Amino acid sequence: MNRTLTAPLLARLDQRAAEASLTLDHDVPMAPLTTLRVGGSADRMATPTTTDELLTVLRVARAAEVPLLVLGKGSDIVVADDGIRGLVIRNRADAIALQGTTVTADSGSAMALLVKRCTAAGLAGMEFGISIPGSVGGAVWANAGAHGGEMKDVVRRAAVFDLRDASVHVLGTDDCAFAYRESRFKHSPEIVLSAYLELERGDPKTIADAVREHQAQRRATQPLGDANAGSVFRNPPGDHAGRLVDAAGLKGHRVGSAQVSTLHANFIVTDPGGRAADVRALGNHVRSVVAQRFGVTLEYEIEFVGDWPVAELPGEAP
Repeated sequence: MNRTLTAPLLARLDQRAAEASLTLDHDVPMAPLTTLRVGGSADRMATPTTTDELLTVLRVARAAEVPLLVLGKGSDIVVADDGIRGLVIRNRADAIALQGTTVTADSGSAMALLVKRCTAAGLAGMEFGISIPGSVGGAVWANAGAHGGEMKDVVRRAAVFDLRDASVHVLGTDDCAFAYRESRFKHSPEIVLSAYLELERGDPKTIADAVREHQAQRRATQPLGDANAGSVFRNPPGDHAGRLVDAAGLKGHRVGSAQVSTLHANFIVTDPGGRAADVRALGNHVRSVVAQRFGVTLEYEIEFVGDWPVAELPGEAP
């Protein structure tokens, strides 16, 4: 992959942005914007705060024909040490509207805030979301889940922008092709703009109690005080990735600035000023050992984004 995006492409992006009265930041460090706290800089960054602004940025990027990445709350990703070429859209479109048992949430909304709003309104069904650290858009994209619940259980429609033809359309639950940590959005050039959720009336105290229990469990079992990206591997059928990594004797194993958490074996934590390459190397080492010991190939749940050297691309077979 090219280390730099050609100057003419970036100049074209800057020109298109100026024509749309859009402000772009240059050479933005990505590490402070992710929960893992590693990675280089993005060539350009836009920070839309409404869905209309998000659409403007997407249209500008499409017209300029530059690579783009939509960034939510910065969880579940590992940004390459060499950064990200093109445009990063730091999505801060976060409006949430409740009408009866229907909730409409912009894709940049924090999952924690969404759960709190639903809890206060006595709407049940989103309690599991308190343990999902990212944004609504990222949760839909990954069909994120916890405590036995998944986004597919509550999402009834999703509004998306299609980069192929700049169209905006609404997809039903079946069209989203949700599966375990999967959706159509992982395999199509469609950007989630908002999600429409259908919940149920419930007792506010009962809902709040469940949310508190989930929060307590998360604090007790996950390294929330350390820089981490969330669960590193998907659970294989009939088992748990953390159990396999622990059984392989890899808790606490370290590669450079990255270490398998001693609290939860399906988390990798990093030292201050850590390197993304260390995270990748440690993750692939874990995959190799687990495959050799148990014949199970762990698949990544975290995403490796940005300008990775070809020789260091993640996800190679163990």
